[in-house]
Amino acid sequence: MIFPLTVDRILADRSRAECGRSVITVPAPGGAHVVLGGHDFAGSGDGHPIGLYAAAPLPEGETEAPDPSADAPALYWLRTRWPLRAAAFHPTRPLLALGTGSYDGGYFFEGELVLVDLATGEHRYLFADDCRREVRSLEWTDAHTLRLLLAPPDDWQDRAARSEGHRVDLVRPDWRTVPARSVRHADLAGPRVPAPLPEPTPPVAGPDRDGPRPGEIRSLTVLPGGDILLTADHALLERWSAEGDRRWSLPAGPDLGGGRTTAVLADGASAWVEALGPRHGDGGAFLRIGLAGGTELARHTTPGAAALVTTSEGPLLVPMPGGYGERARSRFRHGPHATFRDVPRPPCTCDCPWDDDGDCDCHCTCPECAVGGEEEEVWLTTVEASPVGDGTDLAFPAAERCRRRFPWSWEPGETHFGGPGVWVGETDLVMATVRYDGRVGVPKQGFVVRRPIGEAATGTPAWVFPVDRTPTALDIDPSTDTVLVALSSGELIALDAATGTPRARGHVHVRGVPVVPTALTVTGPGRLLLGTGDARVLLCRLAAGSERDGGA
Repeated sequence: MIFPLTVDRILADRSRAECGRSVITVPAPGGAHVVLGGHDFAGSGDGHPIGLYAAAPLPEGETEAPDPSADAPALYWLRTRWPLRAAAFHPTRPLLALGTGSYDGGYFFEGELVLVDLATGEHRYLFADDCRREVRSLEWTDAHTLRLLLAPPDDWQDRAARSEGHRVDLVRPDWRTVPARSVRHADLAGPRVPAPLPEPTPPVAGPDRDGPRPGEIRSLTVLPGGDILLTADHALLERWSAEGDRRWSLPAGPDLGGGRTTAVLADGASAWVEALGPRHGDGGAFLRIGLAGGTELARHTTPGAAALVTTSEGPLLVPMPGGYGERARSRFRHGPHATFRDVPRPPCTCDCPWDDDGDCDCHCTCPECAVGGEEEEVWLTTVEASPVGDGTDLAFPAAERCRRRFPWSWEPGETHFGGPGVWVGETDLVMATVRYDGRVGVPKQGFVVRRPIGEAATGTPAWVFPVDRTPTALDIDPSTDTVLVALSSGELIALDAATGTPRARGHVHVRGVPVVPTALTVTGPGRLLLGTGDARVLLCRLAAGSERDGGA
């Protein structure tokens, strides 16, 4: 289902952007088509992109995969759980076999065999559910036989598992009618042979082959004149005009990484940017950037994980526990108070910048004092307003300004990680969370909830809307009282802010291919910016009536 909106303009667009930067290219016989296997975007969690594109025929004698035509849309598109390793076009039928796989990091080599019917647009996963084998090579030896080179099931006491595997010939009388999930373990027995991983091919989908790989957009901020600031995996900070011209860019570096979020100072001349690195909760890095030309004006670091927040009084730092994944970081917008997920810690026993008053009763998370696990109840905490000067200096709020409102989880005994959120006026929050139950490999159970935050509030939600994926971005259109929330699956949902009733939901498509929104900012009535996992920014208009009547 397609979400009812119109994309008016695309910033940072490029050919085959949906693949990010390709890692493997496979030409069809004669070179008229080419298959691109791309990177999984960090925010999606929904698989690795694979696209089939038209390409100019190969000159006689050439064997290398051709670049697809510059503006050719994807003729076929899907996402797979594992990255593409191999592809093979059937010699006589409009069929395409795709082999995927990877090492799980500790024991197994896993993957799948996908058969695409190019005539109907359908695809089938051929391995049985309990048969996950990494496919390293594919070859049609004749119209009935597909030869596979498979990795061993695991590397237990097998030093050669990364360079050897098993050769299997699958024979079927008519590959067009092979049922899904019909290939079982017994079908995949074969002799041990050399089976190295395929060599990566030169990227053909990146904007700069030598620059950082395009990554997800993390945040979008609109300046008073209409220009747009973005942070991303591949850029600490960029400034774009609304017409699509990039004014300047600070690319990601090995020490700071890209940018997570930004807070523009009141004078509009500079902004603080929170860097993605260092990782693993080792500390925080924040840079003040001049907006005229992208010049670094100041730098601030913290010994423990922290987050940059924007409030009516200016930018602030708040403690932010690390180690729970990027999407566990909670960020609230449009509020009179800074709001954060407060993980209690034992009293500070060291002399560090986080311990300004000697006993650190606001529970610092510096490396000296941080402890693993959440042994106490996690709270939703706000920071009482107080003048902070001109915002050129960053600081943590004094302990007496931090006020615990109510438990972060509205269900006793449940653990909920953080997510994006917005204030609705000064009395309510709409926030996204993900419930943690300790299980691995099961669908995420997420929620979007509205919770009053007045003086007598207990944290009991006014409404709860469950979702089956991790919420990646959230904002509100006050003109229609509509909450817009994006999920890691790429789905965009419009909710009635008063009742939580869905008004519209679906995927956003660009040139026929669904994108994964990773950042979302409402810019005016019925208008929004969407940042995507493939490093583009979409300037969008909601379809008339979709915010009120349920849409498509």
